[in-house]
Amino acid sequence: MKFRVSIRKPLIALAMLTLVGSVNADEFVNGFLAAQEHDYVKAAKKWEPLAKEGHAQAQFFMGMLYHSGAHGVINEKEAVKLYHKAAENGNYLAQEYLVVGYQEGWFGLKKDSKKAQFWQAKLDKNNNP
Repeated sequence: MKFRVSIRKPLIALAMLTLVGSVNADEFVNGFLAAQEHDYVKAAKKWEPLAKEGHAQAQFFMGMLYHSGAHGVINEKEAVKLYHKAAENGNYLAQEYLVVGYQEGWFGLKKDSKKAQFWQAKLDKNNNP
């Protein structure tokens, strides 16, 4: 059991490096590992600058932090703004969030079937090139 735990984080980090594929991969992975340790304040410190630079995964994860308040600040409006930025930058999870958000009226969004369809079309295009 101890062996499994000791290799788990490096494997997750390696997987995240291949997902991210950018110069900022180390900072993103460091934020991810901090979040794995439930240190969301540290994760936010790593991800926030990346999100401001347009890093889609960091934008999505920062949105989640704002949505949940895990790093100390609940701000649904900022979360939705970050979900939109991440979705526009191709993050499929953010696109899924927006599809459901507009379908169901979640995350402070008003129900809007046209916007839900717009994001669903983007999601479908990204998943079926």
